[in-house]
Amino acid sequence: MSKMKNKLTLTLLFVLAEASLFAQNIFHSREFWATKPSVEIVKQKMAEGHNILEMGPGGWDGPLLSMMADCDDETIRFIFDQPGIDVNVVTHHSNNYLMWTTQKGNVPVMKLLLEKKSKTDLINSHGQSLLMHAALSGKADPEIYELCLKNGGDIKNDKDEEGRNVMLTAIGGLKDVSFLNYFVSKGLTLKDTDKKGNGLFHYAVPGGNLKTLKELVAMGVSYAPNPAGENAFSFIGRGRGGRLNVEMLLYLKSLGLDPKVQSPNGQTLVHAVARMGADEPVLQFLTENGMNLSHADKEGNTPLMLAATNGTPTYVRFWLDKNNVNAVNKINKSALSNAVAMNSAEVVKLLIEKGAKTDLRDKDGNDLYFTLVSSYRKGRGSLQRAGDIMNLLASSGLTFPKTGKLLHTALEKDDKELLAKLIEWGEDINAKDKDGYTVLHYAGMKAKNLDLLTFLVEKGANPNVKTELDESVLDLIAENEVLGKQKVNLDFLKK
Repeated sequence: MSKMKNKLTLTLLFVLAEASLFAQNIFHSREFWATKPSVEIVKQKMAEGHNILEMGPGGWDGPLLSMMADCDDETIRFIFDQPGIDVNVVTHHSNNYLMWTTQKGNVPVMKLLLEKKSKTDLINSHGQSLLMHAALSGKADPEIYELCLKNGGDIKNDKDEEGRNVMLTAIGGLKDVSFLNYFVSKGLTLKDTDKKGNGLFHYAVPGGNLKTLKELVAMGVSYAPNPAGENAFSFIGRGRGGRLNVEMLLYLKSLGLDPKVQSPNGQTLVHAVARMGADEPVLQFLTENGMNLSHADKEGNTPLMLAATNGTPTYVRFWLDKNNVNAVNKINKSALSNAVAMNSAEVVKLLIEKGAKTDLRDKDGNDLYFTLVSSYRKGRGSLQRAGDIMNLLASSGLTFPKTGKLLHTALEKDDKELLAKLIEWGEDINAKDKDGYTVLHYAGMKAKNLDLLTFLVEKGANPNVKTELDESVLDLIAENEVLGKQKVNLDFLKK
């Protein structure tokens, strides 16, 4: 790729990038929507300059977040009455707003969006239709489904990329299995399966509802293993919000199902338990049934690696006694790698005290400092956690790199304090990446105001450093349409 093409590609990436540092839109904040703001508060924030229609990181914007937070219908209606709003804008997972509110089971807002000519024939990035989102709601409400059917839904043929139909999708969230009669009345059967032969019983297991499982068996639903040999134990922990209790495990075993069954990816019930977290009775079930508590799956992931991702210190300590603390998977990551990326400083400290190696590098040659920064998520306590883990790694003897790579990675995290912390530790603010750009160059291309630029200059960024194309930060800012419209004073860059 030529230098010019490389530059154009980078510029395009930043045009499409998420909201930049220090230009926060309150309507992109989940915390804001969690307060369920009134119409008056939304109006106030709009008057302050926040754009309710601006798309946010990951395809989440104000209208979508308001629906997902279950805001009052009055507030949601006000938002969708705003001039210029497109009810068919592509959001997270390539859904439109109607798909999301259908998944929430909000009939009034569904009707509102249908009135506003929302498309009903979209298929999202997971191969799911509008009708499939009704099933994801888990609500036993015929009106939700009837609205979808009246607007093009095909209950017999609508399936996701796994071949799962509406009934198989719904069973995990249904609290009343009698609603299955509704699906049967529409042409589905209790014997329906997905492409891999998984049926209603398999899909009900992740929900952890023992009553539902027993009722399905009473209705004659098969609990036999699928063609790949996976039984119900293989489905524990799949999907989001999975629940686990020893009563369900004992019931599945009473049906003659083998808890030691292994999935094609090499995972067993042990991996699900380690990942989900479990109480003493569940752990005792594993032990009493002779489960291998250190078994690695085909990717090399051990139970300890999974527990270290989000388990408590007490829980991780249980698995430490059964696993090699320095085992690595196929991408050369260990339990400590996972803890540094996702867990608390307390768990990181525990693993180091138990002999976990801190000089480990993954298959791409990245050290644990990079793991920490690349996985960073801005939020309450995030900076404190990052600082504590950096101190632990340094105390263990891991040298802090000063190549600028961490700063370039941190620039994407929208956290001034994180940048300041890395600079404080000695990161080279004027270091260039492999494409010949400094963090100040990138800031010039993507900044929406001067906050980021002034911050970097105050911290020592040199505005005279040029790219491989002999361009300064001022040259790059000249191509930044957002800053160009503001007619900002750039004298502080003319040193």
